[in-house]
Amino acid sequence: MKQYKYSTLIKLVSASETSGEPPLPATGGRVVVRARHHEKRASKMFSALISTLPDQPLKPDHSIQVTLTVVGDDVLDYLDTGDSFTLWRGREIGQGVISRRLSWWAEGP
Repeated sequence: MKQYKYSTLIKLVSASETSGEPPLPATGGRVVVRARHHEKRASKMFSALISTLPDQPLKPDHSIQVTLTVVGDDVLDYLDTGDSFTLWRGREIGQGVISRRLSWWAEGP
């Protein structure tokens, strides 16, 4: 499996849409990313991790720049600079857009 690290701008859903609970811990966490294929327009879900800076906690209804690490062999067919995506954690918790790709690497032998 390959991992891709992106700088992204995200906005989480409002607290009123989440029964008062924050959709993610203030420092980020594991999520599912739903994105559309560049050519086929079909959507696919990928496992991902959101990371924030300690002095920039995640808050609903606010846009914030975060690091998004996505796992999958065909991620580049769905996510690259300028592409939008949806964040899921049991339900939709926010939207985002890729600002730039930071790095990628392959796991395993």
